[in-house]
Amino acid sequence: MSKFNFDDTETSGIWWSTNVAIKDLCLELKEDTNCENSEIVELLKSIAESIDLNGL
Repeated sequence: MSKFNFDDTETSGIWWSTNVAIKDLCLELKEDTNCENSEIVELLKSIAESIDLNGL
């Protein structure tokens, strides 16, 4: 994934803004559900697998 720039010091770009938006939503999910980081990772992997198999 080196072609995606997830460096938090970036100030623009679709990959950076998408990364920040996903992180913010994951933090909100964690606060609302009191789930562990590993559970959020499992959810994100499940979403990625679904997209890989079925597309968007």
